[in-house]
Amino acid sequence: MATPVDEATLARVRQHMHAVRVPSYSDKVYKDECMFTYDSPESPGGLYVNLTTFQGFGEEMVGLDQQRTGAGLYLLLKHKRVPLPKAEVEAARAAAQAAGQLLLNAPSFRVETSQSLVVMGPAGGAGAGGAAAAERLVVPLPCPDLPERVLQSIDGVLRHESVTAAEAVAVFEEPRRVSKYAAGLEQMHTGRKISPNPADWRCDETGVRENLWLNLSTGFIGSGRKNWDGSGGNGAALRHFESNGRRYPLVVKLGTITPHSADVYSYAPDEDDMVTDPLLAQHLAHWGIDIMKMEKTEKTMSELQADLNTSYEFSRITESGTELQPLSGPCHTGLINLGNSCYMNSVLQVLFTLPEVASRYTSEGAARILSSAPPDPASDLPTQLAKVGVALVSGRTGHVKPAEEELQGGAAMEVDGAELVPLPDDERWHAVRPLSFKSAAGRGHPEFSSGRQQDAAEYFTHLMELISRAEHSQAQRLGVTQQQQQPASASASPAASLPLPAYFRLGLEDRLQCSESGAVSYRSTPTSLLMLQVPLEAAVNAEAVADYRDRQAKRQRLKEQQAQAYIGATPEGGAPPAAAASETAVSAGGAAEGGPSAAAAAQVAGPGSGSLVVVADGGEEEAVLPRVPFDACLQRFSGTEVVDDYRSAALGGRRTTATKRTRFASFPPYLLVQINRYFQDKDWTLKKMEVLVEVPDHLDLEPLRATGPQPGEQLQPPEPDQAQQQQQQPAAAAATEAAQPQQVQPDEALVAALVDMGFGANACRRAAVAVSNGGAEAAMEWLLGHLEDPDINDPLPELTQAAGAAPAGGAAAPDPEKLSSLTSMGFSETHAAAALQACSGSLERAADWLFNHMDDLDAAVAKVGGGGGGAAAAAVGAGGAAAAGGPPLLDGPGRYELVGFISHMGSNLACGHYVAHIKKDGRWVIFNDEKVAVSEHPPRDLGYLYLFKRASQQ
Repeated sequence: MATPVDEATLARVRQHMHAVRVPSYSDKVYKDECMFTYDSPESPGGLYVNLTTFQGFGEEMVGLDQQRTGAGLYLLLKHKRVPLPKAEVEAARAAAQAAGQLLLNAPSFRVETSQSLVVMGPAGGAGAGGAAAAERLVVPLPCPDLPERVLQSIDGVLRHESVTAAEAVAVFEEPRRVSKYAAGLEQMHTGRKISPNPADWRCDETGVRENLWLNLSTGFIGSGRKNWDGSGGNGAALRHFESNGRRYPLVVKLGTITPHSADVYSYAPDEDDMVTDPLLAQHLAHWGIDIMKMEKTEKTMSELQADLNTSYEFSRITESGTELQPLSGPCHTGLINLGNSCYMNSVLQVLFTLPEVASRYTSEGAARILSSAPPDPASDLPTQLAKVGVALVSGRTGHVKPAEEELQGGAAMEVDGAELVPLPDDERWHAVRPLSFKSAAGRGHPEFSSGRQQDAAEYFTHLMELISRAEHSQAQRLGVTQQQQQPASASASPAASLPLPAYFRLGLEDRLQCSESGAVSYRSTPTSLLMLQVPLEAAVNAEAVADYRDRQAKRQRLKEQQAQAYIGATPEGGAPPAAAASETAVSAGGAAEGGPSAAAAAQVAGPGSGSLVVVADGGEEEAVLPRVPFDACLQRFSGTEVVDDYRSAALGGRRTTATKRTRFASFPPYLLVQINRYFQDKDWTLKKMEVLVEVPDHLDLEPLRATGPQPGEQLQPPEPDQAQQQQQQPAAAAATEAAQPQQVQPDEALVAALVDMGFGANACRRAAVAVSNGGAEAAMEWLLGHLEDPDINDPLPELTQAAGAAPAGGAAAPDPEKLSSLTSMGFSETHAAAALQACSGSLERAADWLFNHMDDLDAAVAKVGGGGGGAAAAAVGAGGAAAAGGPPLLDGPGRYELVGFISHMGSNLACGHYVAHIKKDGRWVIFNDEKVAVSEHPPRDLGYLYLFKRASQQ
């Protein structure tokens, strides 16, 4: 119903109408979630969409946005879930069944929506309360009396696709290609009809009842290939394909067929992978299977991918089978899985446990960050850190659980006395969806911007690099002290104003001793992650593991003997079938239809052991894994190793062997330890090492502290001094200048073609030069990948600067504005000039270059131009290291206590699942994405990343 408005209201609307915009196709509209919090239209206060910027804000943040932008008109969106009558839900299911459909998830509620135009009062308070909130005018919609431009803006926002919906990633599985054999699939007419009852299914060759695959062409039911641990099947389905001349490649896994999907595999050598059959329903009907009546009785391959290892590992890490006490609220907020985002969720949970992180990005720190947010908060990493940090620490998710009577559809909501279906639980009551953070942190990265599973250790390193850049360039906004002004004290606790990566950065000292001369050299290396290798030979239960594996091998042989007896195969010791060698075949993608890669399976030698082990049905034995002490990992790390190709200065630079020993040069406040459970197999794929490492609660590393050069040691002579190197630089510079190619001139025809596509002329010239006039397609790809470059529309640099060459008088002078931008980040003028020279004057690439060379900045600067920059090299040698700007190495006692660890389940780091266990208030808590609960039995021996904090001094 249309709402009339008075003239006074219209007058206030007209005051702000000049700033109202109508969203175009290229505009980003944020109408699903607040830019600063996780409020949505379903939050109690709704969501306010700015009609100028099209950014959404919750009720508590709309005042802050008004202060930032001066906006006066907002579209208020409110959504509410209303339970449906039970009879209506049951009627929908009955109608679907009558139509031959299976309605698995019938809606149990409807969403009531309302829209209003809000005219803001004078900009004042940042909150929802106060005089400014009281002076707001709310005009319910629809209201045809509003100015036409306002109506067009509102209509455009409602019709426009939301950025949140467009960027949502829900890709637990990679898209499967359509099999080229599906369209013309040959199906034999044998008269066979497959029973819909799973109890009637068995392998036509061996009689087994698990992991069964139906050949869509022949109707043959065969067992799938065995998994890496020997389970799964015996390969009968593959043998059938081989014995029929490889003519019938498509098989479907019985037990995974539903009205929506099924697991289909193609044995064809040019596919050999999971595929899609668009005619599956028709192909199954040929064998008497009605796809609309089938129900799932077995795990699909995607589900099996989540627990590729033994159920022992999965149940231990997730503590399944234990009734855990759920937690919610402050410091117990979950993070909803966005599709293979558990690696990110686990890292964020561990990071925001630390008080240094919480103090900088929540509470007063968050208020300072949000009030100074840039025009596009979605792409600003500090803003997104504050957004997710406030939710994790304060427990504010933006969604409140309704009262019990409302959930049950109280008396006020009854429809003619009809019983209502209770509202389902909403995970957003106790968890948030960190989609905007994932987008900001992964932008531009080929892996972390995707929906694929990633390595949590690599993500931690990536995140630390992004935070380091942000805190370096926005130090004042984030309350970070310049590193050069902050001493790294061994006794005092580090100031909370230091860059965050400094709290994890440790120094390692390598001592190398020449095996011939005995001369010693020392080398220091900073790192943020301590990786420890696992020496399997140090397992304390090696004998028990060997006995267990022998029992497993006997059980597997027994299964094979039973299968051979069923089909009348050759007796034990006879020649196996020719296709038996294919039982452990692996697809090109690393997974067969029976399970994950079989390359890690241990081969059992000999036809038998002379004894049988009978296991009753359901009597699976608990796996026995090697148990390696943590001290053995430390001994492997700190032990002496031989370096084969060592260049000894004491021998005049001759190559020889040396011994190497590593010690700790400094101990940071927090120590992150990575237990490397993964190794590269013979087929060049990463496999997981099934091993338990008993990580202690307390760690004393002081005995491994580095001591530096000792009295009486013969040190290696120094390398040639800087003066000798500079004597060689003029000749090298001349050679470099002579070899310098002429600058590529942009092809104006190519530029004109690109301009016609809508790009700026300067951007098109830069693209033409970047691809050496290699064509419109290559230039277009370059443009799409560099649209965010700040200098993309700047004119091309002059010849000497663009080519990176120096005239006879010295290096070309860098752009003063770009030089100033880099020095404002804390870099010295010498380093900034060298970075611009190395990156052909591009400001953004120069900043990346500087951050990527933080550990060896002086050496990298000295190499710019092949040594042609003599002045720059001299400046670096004269003391440029003092301005390098790398995170300081904080040092203190090397005694630590365990505060958290991240565990991984899966055969390799590209799949599986991550879970975090964190010690909070003296008890262990498990963070399994959105599920948070008290941990009864934290599996400290199955972790991947362990976080230790320096033990408090007694």
